[in-house]
Amino acid sequence: MRDVFLKFEDHADALTVIEAAGVTVPAEDGEIRLGYRDTGLPTGMLALKPVGAVCDGLVYAPTGETVTDGDGVEYPEMAAVAGYHVNLRVAEGATLPAELAAHVVAPEPATPAERFA
Repeated sequence: MRDVFLKFEDHADALTVIEAAGVTVPAEDGEIRLGYRDTGLPTGMLALKPVGAVCDGLVYAPTGETVTDGDGVEYPEMAAVAGYHVNLRVAEGATLPAELAAHVVAPEPATPAERFA
């Protein structure tokens, strides 16, 4: 198996493209929202998850600035990276649907914000 890192304009774009690739996203409480899935996916797709603890698709990166907390500890300031980020695990040898191929992050991040366990 291998992990594929995808980036979309926003949640709506991700939802449109992912559904076009054959993933059905059910409505919950009247809202259609991407979340972690490892069942009901097209052949070859093993797991799909928007990045972030609450599946908000947000990735953060250092701004180059340093901030200091109330205890005087300095740490890098972080800011959201543009886009909506989704991780996809696919079976070894599986072909990535053409709809998703255009959204693969390239080059693959050396230190992804999040990986499957």
